[in-house]
Order: sequence, then C-alpha cells, then structure tokens
Amino acid sequence: MLEKVSCRPLKILHLGKYFHPDPGGIESVVKDVVQGTVLAGCEVTVLCLGQVDRLRSERHCGAEILRAPIWKIVASQPLSWRYFYEFLSRARDFDIIQVHVPNMLAALALVMARIPGKVIVHWHADVVNHGVLGKLLLPLERLMLRRADVLVVTSRAYSSTSLHLRQFQEKVHIVPIGISDPAQDEMGCAVGGGQSFSLENIPQNVPIILTVGRLVPYKGFEVLIDAARELPPDCRVVIVGGGERQADLEARIRDNCVADRVILAGRLDEEALRALFRRAAIFCLPSISRAEAFGVVLLEAMARGIPVVATEIAGSGVPWVNQQGVTGLNVPVGDATMLAAALAKLLAEPGKRAEMGRAARHRFEREFTSDRATSRFMELYRNLAGDAAVVA
Repeated sequence: MLEKVSCRPLKILHLGKYFHPDPGGIESVVKDVVQGTVLAGCEVTVLCLGQVDRLRSERHCGAEILRAPIWKIVASQPLSWRYFYEFLSRARDFDIIQVHVPNMLAALALVMARIPGKVIVHWHADVVNHGVLGKLLLPLERLMLRRADVLVVTSRAYSSTSLHLRQFQEKVHIVPIGISDPAQDEMGCAVGGGQSFSLENIPQNVPIILTVGRLVPYKGFEVLIDAARELPPDCRVVIVGGGERQADLEARIRDNCVADRVILAGRLDEEALRALFRRAAIFCLPSISRAEAFGVVLLEAMARGIPVVATEIAGSGVPWVNQQGVTGLNVPVGDATMLAAALAKLLAEPGKRAEMGRAARHRFEREFTSDRATSRFMELYRNLAGDAAVVA
C-alpha cells in the first residue's frame, strides 16, 4: 500500500525538458513518477517546454503541467525565457524541486535561483558526445550538483562509474525505474503512436526475437543484424522504432542477405506493439554504450515474462537489470557472434526460456513496478521535507 500524505500535502515541482505525451525515455519516467506520487497524495506541478506560442497550463495524471514556449534551439538544446522566468517566480512555493537532467536550461535556472525548498537532481544519464558545448556546460553542471541535496540515480553501477558524479557520491540515492504492470495496464509501451503492424506473415510456430528503440547508433541494431546471419532461418528478428539510422540498417540487412529473417517494423501503434510483445520468444537489447543508462524497455519485456539477451555495457545499469543466467543472458558489447550464440541457445531451449521468463517476471514484481518506485520516492520526499508536511 502506498503511503498517503496527511495534513498539508507535499508540494513537488518537476523541472523537465519535455513531458507526456511528447515521446522519450526520460519523459516516460517522469510521467510515471508524477502519476504515482499524485496518487500517493502529493500536489505536483511540472514545468517543461512545448510547441506552444505562450505559457499553457494543462492537467495530466492529476498534476498541473506548465508548457513554456521554445524561443530557439541551439545544439539540440531548447531555450526559453518564459521557462526560466516561470521557474524563478514559482520555485519558492514548493517543498521539493526535482530537476531532470540532462537539461542545460534547468541547470542554469537552478543555480541562479534562491529557493528554500529541497532540491533533487534526478540524473537520468551523463551528457556524452556533446563536444565543445558539453565541455562548456561542465562548470554549470558542477554548480548544480553542489546545490543539490540529493542525486537520484537509477542504478549503483551507473553512479559509481560516472565521472560527473564521482565527487558527489555521498549525495547519491538509488531509485530504480518502475513502470506500470502491462498485465493490468497495457498503456505506456516504450514506442507507440505510429503505424500498425501485421503478424499474419509470421507463422505462429516461428519464434520472434523482438527489440524496441530509436534507430540511433548507440542502440547497436547493426550488431543484431550481423548476428542474424548466424541465427536459425526459421526465426524472425523484429526491430521496432524509427530514426536516423533507418536507411543504413536497411542497407545492412541487404548486405548481410538476411531480409528473410530481419524486419524493420518502424514506429508502431500501441495495439501492434502489444501484439508483438505477446508473441515474442526473446527480447534483445544490443546497445553498445553507456548512453543506454538503464534500459527501460527491458522492464516492458520482463513484466511480460519474456527472457532477455542484452549486453554487458560497463558502467550501465543494463547488466544489473538483466541478471546473467537468471532473467536472461548478457554478452560482450558489439560481439555479433556471441550475441547470435546466446540467442540461438535460448531459441533451442524452450524450457530454459520459460524458466528465465518466470524469473524475469518475478524480478519485475520485486524491483521495478511503478508502485515500488513511488514508495521509494515517497520515502525520499518524507526524509527531505521534514516538517514541511506530515506523511502518514
């Protein structure tokens, strides 16, 4: 049972870049945190950016959502004077400010504001591959980390290997990501809102290896396509998602002569994605860098009792989420031969797949439900807020 706030509810302000229904991994996590803590009795506001011409107030998940207009985008970073102004004018009204980073604008606003409330910096991932801009942001980032009362990180593996966080380990608080149980609520799949997909061309007796994510370099889909050359011809690899690598992946499929067993399904609507999850024999996450900080989509598979084959990304939470030999198998990063061998092993052993699938579901129930994440945040909020509100 989730804790309830009595007397005056805790007032929480989330400072994010975007928010639901805008797509994205961080946006999905923030939505779940907001929804869970609202149900637990908190009064929640989200300040974010949006495609609007003036400040717009909405209500989602029981929270007030303030969307500020974007003035300009520089090096993928949206800038907004109104976002900055609204934070400075409202921040003093909240018991806790939860800042979701990477977000340069939020970091700047935080270090310039004088606010009495406690500050949580929710560290979703390190800033990587941002070149000169990333280096220029380092001093601002350090000021933000010094200002924070608590740094929330999704796994100990990630926090202990982050060069950005190494001077602030005493502030780190581990809160693994939690998602709604798909068995009870089929909303919130990792990728949705796109085209439909028909399973009619894949016979029922043909096992499906499913993977889901944006078609970007760090996802490692090239490695999975290379691995498909060594997989049994009677299986299908289905890659769900859209992105910049679409044409390159299509060419790689042709070059590897695996068009008979690899399908680029594109972005799918929720119904089609749910159907694929129900049919999947194995879920694969072939990511190749720490840009994959946790692997939220792994939870979607584990919640459905699907065994996982993932990669041993040093310093990432991925091999912690997917327990080697228990919920699935982890293989060396970028090794197509080892990836193919792990997938083929599970395809050949339906009993082992079923055993690992049950273990995956059990681990999800124990560690990664939205209720579990909400309870962890409520405990953190209560400890930070002190006398600001009474939590029953």
